[in-house]
Order: sequence, then C-alpha cells, then structure tokens
Amino acid sequence: MESKMLTSINNTDFNPKHAVSWLEEQPEDSQLWQTMFQELLLGAAKPRQSSGNACVKLYGFVEQCSKSRKNVLRDFAFAESTALRLFDFFMEWNEQDSHRSMRLILDYLAYSITKNPAQEVGTSISSIILNNTLSTITQQSSRPSIKSAMLALDYFVQKKLVYLDHVLEVYQRIHGLPSNKDMLWSDFVAKIFAWMELHYVCPIAGKLLVTIFTTPWHEVGDLRHRPEIWHEFIRNGLQMNLEYLEPIKLYIFVPLFKIDRTGSLAYLHHLTSLQRLAGNDSSSWDINSMLWLALLEAGKKVGTVDEPGHGLEQDTKPIFRLQPDILESVLCHDTHEARSSAISILIASPSTTKPYTAEALELLKQHLPSFHEDPDPKMRYDLLGHSRNMIKRVQSTIESLQKENERIQKKINKTGLGLKPPIEGTNSQAQKHQADAIMKIRIALRRHEDFVSWYVGFLKNELAPTTSYQRHITALKAMVFIIRPALLPGNSTDSPSEIRTLLVDEIWIRSVLDLIMDPFDDVRESAASLIMSLSPESGDSELRGLVDEIGGTLVEELQNFCCKADELARRTARADHSDGAARSYELLCRWSENREERIRIPFSVLSNLEDKLSSAEQDLATAVLQAPVHGSFASLRYVWASLSSTKFSETELESIAGLQDRAIACCSRIWQTVRHVLCDDSPEGHLPEELEEVDGLDTKDLLSYSFRAIHESSNLMRIIASNARQTRGRGLLVPSRQNFETIGRLTFDELSNLRHRGAFTTVSQTFTSCCQLVKYFQNDGPSLLEKWYQGALECIHTQASTTRRSAGIPALIVGILSSNADHPSFEDVICNLQGISRRPALASETDGSNLPQVHALNCIKDIFKSSYLSKRAELYLTECLELAANSLMSEIWAIRNCGLLLLRSLIDCLFGTSESKTSIEAGWDGRTVKIPYHKFKALPALLVNLLEMGQQSKGVLIGSQTAESVFPALDIIRRAGPPEEFRERLYDIIAWYLGSHIWHVREIVARTLCSFLLKSGWLESVEYLLANCGTSANKSHGTLLTLKFLLERLVDVMPDQLSDGDAGARLVGLLTRLPSVNSCVGTCPETRAVYTEIVSFVARLNRTGVLPVNDSTDEHLNSLVSRALGILSTNDPSIMSTSALLEIRTAEASVQYALGQANKGVNSTLVSLLTSVSDTNVACSVLESLSTVDLTQSEEVRVNLVDAYVQLCLRTDAPESRTIALENLATLVDEMLCDTSGDGRKYLPADDTITQLWADLRRKPMNPSLSDAIIRVSGPLLATVVSRSGGVPHDDVKLQLRSWGVMMSDAGLADRTFDTRMAAVSAMHSFSSSVPIDQVFGTTSTATAHLPWLLALYDALNDDDDEIRAAAASAASPVLANRRLVSVEAGPRLLRRLLAHFGPTDEFRAHVACRMAGHTLTLAPAPAPAPAASEVSSALLLSGWAPAETQLAAALRFDDALFVVEEQNLYVDEVREARRWAGIYSSLPPPPPPTPSSSPSPSPDATLSQWVLAGLQTLTRLARESEGDGPLGWTAKPEVFAICARVLIGGAALARAGGGGGGDVAVAEELGRFRDEGRKKGGVHGLLLAMCDG
Repeated sequence: MESKMLTSINNTDFNPKHAVSWLEEQPEDSQLWQTMFQELLLGAAKPRQSSGNACVKLYGFVEQCSKSRKNVLRDFAFAESTALRLFDFFMEWNEQDSHRSMRLILDYLAYSITKNPAQEVGTSISSIILNNTLSTITQQSSRPSIKSAMLALDYFVQKKLVYLDHVLEVYQRIHGLPSNKDMLWSDFVAKIFAWMELHYVCPIAGKLLVTIFTTPWHEVGDLRHRPEIWHEFIRNGLQMNLEYLEPIKLYIFVPLFKIDRTGSLAYLHHLTSLQRLAGNDSSSWDINSMLWLALLEAGKKVGTVDEPGHGLEQDTKPIFRLQPDILESVLCHDTHEARSSAISILIASPSTTKPYTAEALELLKQHLPSFHEDPDPKMRYDLLGHSRNMIKRVQSTIESLQKENERIQKKINKTGLGLKPPIEGTNSQAQKHQADAIMKIRIALRRHEDFVSWYVGFLKNELAPTTSYQRHITALKAMVFIIRPALLPGNSTDSPSEIRTLLVDEIWIRSVLDLIMDPFDDVRESAASLIMSLSPESGDSELRGLVDEIGGTLVEELQNFCCKADELARRTARADHSDGAARSYELLCRWSENREERIRIPFSVLSNLEDKLSSAEQDLATAVLQAPVHGSFASLRYVWASLSSTKFSETELESIAGLQDRAIACCSRIWQTVRHVLCDDSPEGHLPEELEEVDGLDTKDLLSYSFRAIHESSNLMRIIASNARQTRGRGLLVPSRQNFETIGRLTFDELSNLRHRGAFTTVSQTFTSCCQLVKYFQNDGPSLLEKWYQGALECIHTQASTTRRSAGIPALIVGILSSNADHPSFEDVICNLQGISRRPALASETDGSNLPQVHALNCIKDIFKSSYLSKRAELYLTECLELAANSLMSEIWAIRNCGLLLLRSLIDCLFGTSESKTSIEAGWDGRTVKIPYHKFKALPALLVNLLEMGQQSKGVLIGSQTAESVFPALDIIRRAGPPEEFRERLYDIIAWYLGSHIWHVREIVARTLCSFLLKSGWLESVEYLLANCGTSANKSHGTLLTLKFLLERLVDVMPDQLSDGDAGARLVGLLTRLPSVNSCVGTCPETRAVYTEIVSFVARLNRTGVLPVNDSTDEHLNSLVSRALGILSTNDPSIMSTSALLEIRTAEASVQYALGQANKGVNSTLVSLLTSVSDTNVACSVLESLSTVDLTQSEEVRVNLVDAYVQLCLRTDAPESRTIALENLATLVDEMLCDTSGDGRKYLPADDTITQLWADLRRKPMNPSLSDAIIRVSGPLLATVVSRSGGVPHDDVKLQLRSWGVMMSDAGLADRTFDTRMAAVSAMHSFSSSVPIDQVFGTTSTATAHLPWLLALYDALNDDDDEIRAAAASAASPVLANRRLVSVEAGPRLLRRLLAHFGPTDEFRAHVACRMAGHTLTLAPAPAPAPAASEVSSALLLSGWAPAETQLAAALRFDDALFVVEEQNLYVDEVREARRWAGIYSSLPPPPPPTPSSSPSPSPDATLSQWVLAGLQTLTRLARESEGDGPLGWTAKPEVFAICARVLIGGAALARAGGGGGGDVAVAEELGRFRDEGRKKGGVHGLLLAMCDG
C-alpha cells in the first residue's frame, strides 16, 4: 500500500486529501510526508508541458497537512523549513517556466504566515522572504530570480503581509543607508526601474511600482505616495533610459488608471501644468512632455481621458477632457513622437461605438493629411493602425446611431406621442426629451456621415498622379480597410458598409488603375490588390453590386487597360511599365467569367512571347529596341500564380501542361539567346562586335534587355516549380518530373555561368527553391541534389577565378544545403570546402586563373551569411576563423582577398549586424558582453595562436602579410574585450606589436590595448609600457598612441577613472618627465606629434573639469604645454619640414594654448598663427579643431576668433581654408546674435568689415564648398547689418535684403546640391532667429524687402529632402510666433502670415498670380527708390509666362527612354500648391483703384485671367479632339495633370470672384464648357472635373 500511494504521486488521479488521510494512519517514525513532499516538489519542478497540475497537487498536499488532525503533519505544514523550501522552489521555477498554478505557492505562504499556530514562526518566514526578495531586487544577491522576487514582494504587499514602511526599513538595513525616507524611496524605486532594461521584467516591475504608488504605508491610516511623488519617481526612472517610456505607458500608467482613477487624474493635471508642448518653448519636447502624452494615451485607452468637446452622453465618472487648442498644437509639433502620441490620443477609444465629438472630427480633417505624407515609415505604419481603428469606430458609430434613431422613433410611434399636440405635465416632458434625443442623434449622425464623405474624398484626392509616394501608399493601404471590412478589428465577415458605397466609383477605379503603372513596386502591388478585391472570385456581393452600378463592365475596362499598358511597356521597356502591364493581365485573368477565358489569356501571352523570342533569335538588336520580352515573362508569372489556386478538369490540365512545356522552353530559349551577354567576364560594359554598328543600341540597352529577361524568366520558373507542393489529383496545376528536372538543369546552368550579379541573385533564389522542392520527386538512384552537388564541385575545381566573389558558385552550394537533406549532409559539404580551401597554393605554380581555394572560401562565406544556414554553421565558426586567418598569409592576392571577405562574415556572425558604426569604431566599453566566449570555447586559444604566429614572421613583405593575419584577432579583442582566462597572455603578446614598423598595426594594437586597460590601475600599466620602450621610436609611438586612445575612451565610458584621486597630477607628472627619459619624443616627428596631441588634450580635459588637478599641478600643466610647443624651436627645424602631421598637431596645440591665455595679445597671436601657416592642409586641420572649442566661458575669445577668421579670409586665397573659416564664423556670429544675457552683440563685426569681407570673397578663387560657405555665412552677417539699422532700415539695407533673398531663392532651387540648399536654409534660420519679428513685419514699405527671402523659405518647406524641410520649419518658427511646427503645417501658416502683412502690396499679388500659374521668377531689385522698385518687380513678375498650351504640348510629348530622368523634387505636389495659392488669391483684399498719375502696368488679376482663359480653351479643345481619356489616358501623366490642375483651380478661383473683385464671367463660361465636354465625350479624369467646382 505504501509503495502504491508513493508511486501514484505523478499520476493525474492523485488526490492530496486521500494522501493526507493515508499519512495520518502511518507511523510517525517513517516520516513519509517528507518523502511525499519531496516527490511532489520534484514533479512540480519540470517544464510546464510535462508538469501538468503538479503545482496544484503540491499546494493541495501542504494545505491538507495544515488541516490534519495529526499534530506532526500540522507541524510539518507550518514549519519554517517547509515554507522556505516552497519559496525557494517558487523563486527558481517561476523564473524559468512561470504559469498560473505557481501563484498557489504564494497563496500557501500567505496562509502559513497569517494562520501559523506559532506567531513567531510566521513572522520569521515573512522576514526571511522579505530579506531575500529585497536583496535580489536591489542586486545584493547573486540570485538571478528577479521576476520571482518582484512578484513575491508585490503579492506580500498587496495581501498586507508586509507594509511599505517595513519594506523601506529592511531595505535601509540591507544597504546600511541613512534614514532619509525620501532618499530611500527614490533609491529603491530607481533600482526597480533599472530592471526595465530587460523586456521580460517590464510587466512585473511595472506592477510592483503601481503597488508601491497606491498602497498605504502603514497598517493604520491612509498615508501613501502622492501623485507629485509618483512623478518624481517616474521622471527619474525615464531619465535613466528613454526607452522605458513605452513600458511605463503600458505597465504603469494603464494599471494606475484602473486602480486609482482619482489619483491618476490628479497626476494628469499635475503633468499638464508641467508640459510645454502647447507653448512656444523651443525645448518643449522634454521628459515631462513625454510622460504627459504617454499618460494621456493610457487614459484614453481606458476611458478616463476624453476627446475635446462634448458628446451625446455626459460621463458619470470623473474624466479629463482635452482642450482642442492644446491637442491641435501637439498634432502639428515638429517632434515625431509627440505627433504620433497625439493622433493616437485623438483616435483611440475603449468603445468602438462611441461617437466622435465635433471638435475631434474637425481636428482629424485638419491634420490627417499631414500624417499621410510623413516621410517616416514608422509614423505612417502607426497611422494605418490608427486609421483602421478610426474607420471601424466611425462605421460602428453610424450603425449604432441609425439603430438608436430607429428605436426611439418606433417608441414614439408606438406610444403615439409624436401624433399628439404637446400638453402640460409628464407626457410633455417625455415628448420634449425624446425630441431632443432624436435631434442630438441626428446631428451626430449627420456629422459622422459628413466626415465619412470628407474622408473618402480625401483618400481619392491622395491618388492624384502628382502626389508623392508616401501619400499614394498610405491612402491605398487605408482603402484596404474600407474595401475589405473583415480586416477591421472585431469584423469576421465583409458586412455592408456605407463607406465602401461612397468610395467605389468611376473616379476611384480610374485613379487606382493608373497607379498600377506607378514607378514604385509596393504602390503597384497595393493598387492591383484593391482592383482584385472587386473581382468575382472575392465573393463579395456588395462590391459586385457597386461595380455594376457604375455602368459598363469592368472587364472591358481592364481589357482596354491591358492593351494600353502592354503598348506602353513595349515602347519604353521600363521595368515599372512592364510590371504594371503584367499585373493588368493577372487582373484580367481573375476577372474572367469562366475558366475557358482564363486559359485563353496565358495562351495569348505565350504566343506573343514566342514571336518575340523568334525575332530575338534572328536579330537581337532589333528585339532589344522594339520587342522587349521581360514584360511577357512577368505577365505569364502573374497569370500562372493566379491559375495555381484554380481547380481544372483533366482535359484542361492536359491543355495547360502543354502550355507549361512551352513556357519552360521559352525560358531556355531566352537563356541561349542572351547568355553570351550575361556570361561575359565584364557584362556591364560588354557589347558584342556584331551589335556595335547598330544605331540607337548601346551596352545599357542590351544589358537591361538581357538581365530583365533572365530575371523574369527565372521568376516564372520558380512559380511553376513551386506548384510541386500541390496534388494533381485535386485538379490543381502540378509540374511533371520532367518539367522540374528541366527547370533545375536550366537554373544550374545559368547559375554556374552567369557573371551579372543582379541576374544570378534572382536565379539563385529559383535554384534554392528547386533544391527545397526535390523531396517531392524522390526516385531510385542518385538524387538530383547529389547530381547538382557533384556539378558544383566540378565548377569549383574547373572554373576560372575571374571574379572575387566566384559568381554563382556559392549560391549553388547554399541552395543545395538549404534543402536540409541527409545526402549531401551539411557536415560533409562544409568539411569538403574547408579541405579545398586549405590546399597550398604557390604563386610560382599558378597564374591565378584557376584557384579552387577562392571558390571554396567564397562558398563558406556565403554559408555564414545565409540567415537559414548560419545557425547550423556556428559549430564550425572557430575552425573557419583559423582558416580565414591562414588564408590572409597566402602568397596569392586572390586567396588573401577571399580570406578577408570570409573573415568579415565570420566577425558579423560573432557580433551580429545590428551594432552601429559608431559603436564598432569605439570598441569595448569595459562592461558589455559582446561575445560569449564560453560558447566558442576554442576561440580564445585561436586568438593567442594567431597573434603568436605573427611574432614569428620576418621580412618587410611577409611582415605586411602578417599584419593582415593578426588584424582579425586584434579586431575581435578590440570590440569584445579579452577573454579572462587568457587576459595576461594576450596582453603581453599584443603589447609586443607596439613596436611594429607598420603604422596601421601600431594604431590597431593601441586601440586593442585600451580594452585591457579600462580599469583602475590603468596609469601604472601605461607607465610600465613607456618605461620599456627603450630607444625604439616605433614602440614609443605605439605606446603614446595607446595613452591617447585610452584617455579618449575613458572620457566616454569611465570618466570617474580620470576624476578620482590624484590621476590628473600623476598623468601631468608622467608627461613632464617623458621628454627627458625618452629621446624619441624630441627626435621622432610622429612620436612628437602624438605627445603634443596628448598634452593638448590633457590641458583641454583640465579646462572642462574632466581631469581636475590642484593649483600647483595646474601651473605644471601650463608649463608643460608651453614646453611641448617650445620643443620645436629647440630641435632641428628639418624635422618639422618632413612631417606634416607634426606641423598640424603643433599648430592645433598652439591655437588651443593661445585661446586658453586670458590676455589682450590673444587676437594678434591667433591671427598670426592662422595666417602664418603655408600648408593649406595644416590650416584646415587647425580651423576644424577650432570648431569644437567651447566658447561659452569667454566673450573675448569669441571676439578674437571672429576677427581672426575675418583676417584669415582677407589674407589668404586658398578656398579650402576660407571655407572652414567662414563656417566657423557663421557659427560664432550666430551665438553672439542670440546671446541675450551678455554683451555679445556689441562685439559683432563692423559694417565696414562685413562689406570689405563680402567684396573680397567675390574677387578670389572659389570652389563649390566655398560657395556654400558664403551662402551660409551671409545669413548671420546680414542679420548683423539689419539689427544695427533699427526698425527702419535705409535703402541700401533694403537692396541688400532683396539681393540676399534672390541668392537664397537661387540656392534653394531643386537642381542645386543638398549642401547648397542646406546652406541657404541655415542662413535663413540665422537671420530669422536673430532679427526681431517686428522688424521683418514692420511697415509695408519696409517689410516688402523681406518678401523674397520669406518666399524662398516657403519653397524650402517643400524641398525634396526631409532634412531640409525640417531645417526650414525650424527657420520659420521665429516668423510663426516661435511655434515648433512640422514642415507640412508650417507651409500654409507661413502663407497666411504673408497674406496678412503683404496682401495689399502689388508685389505680393504678382507673386500669388505667378505661383497659381506655376511661374516662378526671382529678380534682383532695380536700382531705383523703394516705391518704384516694387512696381518694376511686379511688372517683370507678370511678364514672360509660358502659355498653358505650350506647357501641355511639351508635357504630352512621349518619352520612350529606357531610363527616365527622375524629377528633382518628388515631394512637392503641384495640385496642393495650386490650391494653397488659389486660397490666398481668394483672400486678397481688393486692389486699390488706379490713380490718374500712375503709369499703366499689367494687373495681376488681368494677367492671370488671360493665362487661365487661354489654358481652359486649350483643355476644352483637347477634351473634344481626343479619343477619350480613361485609365492611362492623356491626363494620367503627372506633368499634364499638374498643368490641367493649375488651369482649372485658377479658373475656379477667378470664377468665384477671386482677388476681391467680381467673378470673371468669361472664365466661368469656359470652365463650364470644359466640364461639359469632359463629361460628355472626353471621359476626362474625375479628379480634374471636380476641380471645376472649386
């Protein structure tokens, strides 16, 4: 019976109650309960899958023992040892394999403490557990069970087993801290926050913190942490690591709102008072603002934060309601994180049927467009998630409101209240209440329906040809949620939707079809998938009904579209056109009514392809120019993919099998036709002799034809082969074994012979797929994989080593191994490759053309680079590291080069590829584990071996090869730190290399030694190294390099090592003694250069407080710097002439020393130092070092530097040094202009000096960099002049302003380089932030001088580069009341600001008219008095406009170039610009009536009217004469669409009485004629026709 009960413990039918009853009957001497308890512990200490309900049985057993009638069992259950064994079990296994039943252990511990018969035992258990958990959490224990410790502490506090004041007392006692509760709490909470670095600890750490925040401190009373204290804790935690923000939001803020709603609201109000996002503070994005938005997001998700405005129902619980102006300011903030949070706050809701408020919908209308065009992909991705929720909520709200309206209406009709006249009393009140309810519901319903209508219209407009890629792809992906409601959260089926009804119409279908030919692949794919969602096979009856309502058949539309797309692809042969045409055939196939029509499509495409191939086989040149084939192959691929999921009859399958044979044959034919092009050793520049005389054919055309043909044919074969997974018996397409073998052989042949990298990249994917599909075609005899493997080995041994990456041979090996087959096995292949790689190769025995070692090394490299194989290859990593290092010592360059490539791949496997370049270059930080040496046990010994091998080599040539072989070992140690077991040995070996005669070796060694010296005692180690240098100049140089790099690294990662103790004094003493004990410091230029650099660096560290020294040591340091610079004069001057590096370092140190001297002679010293340098490189290095000087401590230093820079520019002609001087000058003057606390403006350069400098810059030689620097410095220099002129600048300053505006506009043109455009924006930022805003917008006669640069600033806000747009938005901030705005929001606000101040002026009206017509002209002001200058400028602005007819003729001209020239600016949207300027035009005040004395000049209104009227007449004629527009019609080109939009939007503005006058009747009539003509016959784009209505 005993053995039976004990053996049944692990059975599922084990009953703890029965077990305890049985134990009560057993003799006490046997102590069977201990045995049973131990067995239950062992059973529970297993992974969750195998332990089952073992924890439940364990808990049940000890609980039943505690209730036993037998004392010995009760004593066992309540014993301290039992509780602690359970606690230890919980701490270990909850950490490893946490599951719910583990909580039962904590339940029993609580029971054991509170119900223990011996109170002192319960107290002891509680005390021990509290000590253990706190020791673990605060890292005083080596126990790694942090999650378990936090969970246990949280449980004990929540169950009131311990109180927070006791927790704090224990924490204080463990750490021996003073009894300051505020400091103790801050320290304790900070230690909990520190664990959030581990993502898996974040949830429980957040839970524990919430418990600490919300739980009373004592058993009696309600004293707890106030919300203000919460903020202190959370802010300090976030300051530790900003990446904690998301865990804080999810795991602290959300639970806080649920547990303590009142306290959370108080905390939210407190944060609202601290945040500065809603103000005009330039540093508004700070910790408080981050937490405020995160708290708002959390509150919105749980329903505690509500949208701005008031909804239908009043909340009964307290809530926080956002203010519209505050949320609006965050939605347009220039910080991505702030905007992302704001849109989440605006859209999110815990209820999908809660109506949006009117204010919320208005904010969505205002700001959704700016989010759709955001350049950050992550922002757009987040927006799509929010848009999905918004669509779901709006749709559900409309349905809910409609149902509620019907319900109340039925109730009224049922009671008859709606039929009776209102009477006094209860019925009257009920009737009024119901009427009010219906009115509110209908208003809300109408509001949401209006928003849906706006949103659908907005999405359609986003598909216009002129909009950017970002807007296209975001709108298309948002439409997916409308077209396919099943993707919305909570929707399981495609339920009817009013939004879809509004979206799907002729305009939408036309716009989406046009985008199938878009240059961007994902836009084409998204557009095609939307049209595919309407196909009959989608099974959506509602969508089918919508398509039928449009009129006509979409199949006919698709057929016409296919014809147009195919012809366009034939004429241009562009990849995007061919892919779009191919996708159109897939759409046509899916839209076909029956299988016969579907099968007919690939037959037609294949017949056309065979004709093209016949032409190419006869005359390749003609085929390249007139009959590209890649589009046909792509069409077959897409069509075949659509047919793969269709079930066919046996007869149809036989027919398609023949089609399949022909398609594979076509792939073989094109390979035979173009292989001589792609298999040439240099295919990029290869043109066969027989084709050299063909007119219009060059290598680019031939290579594009060949590559794309092989690329698409290979993709087609991969699609055909992939159907091998299907079963033919089910009526599905399946390739025959013969088909599969043909594809495999052809792909192998291509891959083993191709030399075009792009081609064999595609073919390798097909070959890999074939290798993985071989298992579906098993047979007796050698497998296909074995045949291919033998073929690959033959290629390795026989192919010439013409490329350093072995072309497609590595792809063959990787493809074969990816099959994961038993034969050939991974181990056999990699061992075979290593054997081939290790074969000796002598330069005397080979000409380098046939080296199997090269191919084998490249194969191993690609195996480690493959994400699929690299994990399996880790076992061989150490062996391959040794192989790569040995290859670096080969006599043959090709083998050394391939060894280096292999080495890079292996190091990437060791360290990963996610590390930043900065981190890689910096090296090890002394703490982080970069490589688990315990995982690669042979690696440390290998590092030692490699470094020892280098010590044995001799000779100059061998020495350089040896350097290459030791670099891998040095680089690994430099980045990962040394392995502890070989630390001392490696240090001695590496230190030996400090004396290498190769500079680069010494530098790498010095950086590597830093990883050994990042610890206390570093200075002693450096002293020992210096003492052992002897007379070796190389070793002295290497050791000083070590000291230099070590100081730089200590400043970054361990600054305490420099500031602690007497490190500064000892270092200064060492540097002082060094010249006397080491003669190389005075005789070797390289050593002296490093020594000078170290001395200068130490002096700089002392000035900044990083390396503090006492007063006496400070004097020694100054003397040391002086002597270091004086060494030059006491030694042979010829040394200086032989070392440019020494000259650079000495000059840099001299300038730094001069800056540190507080005397009046500094200015002359700086000028003489900077101008006396004859070497331009030395001067540039000195100037670059000055750009990093901290100038905040002395106004005199800044003044002296300004003068020195000016004098340098005046005295030298070298463009390089003047460039850096001007850049430094711009930065300095900016700082002085913005210095409001001191007297910086008093020391700005005089106007005469600025004039002299400006004239001098224009006379001397110039290069592009100097030109950019002149543009950059012009801003602060002109700001200096304007600031001095006061509120009313004289005429000369006005002319300077206009000329500067012309320069800014010219520098900001789209065809200028990035550096030039950025220089212009930086100059405008300097000017706008330095000149008071009331000076910019002063009196009208004065302020118009500022108009040219303000318009240039507006243009910069539409720049193609998002970095320049962001800089332009920052420059516009002072003009826009110092509001930090994202560029897309800053643009229209700047225009409104210009309208408010310049609206009455003729010049601004002329600019508005020019922009509406798309005409931009920047003119310098005429040398006339200010009043006349504006008139002359206006007249010139209104002249020379290109008629719309001329523009359309140029835009409609067909361009059949293979590689189209991309537009300079893909961001700007001409349609949006036309709308913006038309809005400004409509808001202009009426022009003043002409005076009799005024000279006749063209009116902006009249000029614009004439241009628009002529354009409308041209458009009407085109619409009448064209055969029809439709998809891919004449308005599909972005250039044409933009011109049409300008004409139509301008016409609508004139027809609406634009410009303050009466409406233009002639324009309105012509606008109507075009609209009628476009609708009647032309089928003009619906988006253009909609513009006619304004």
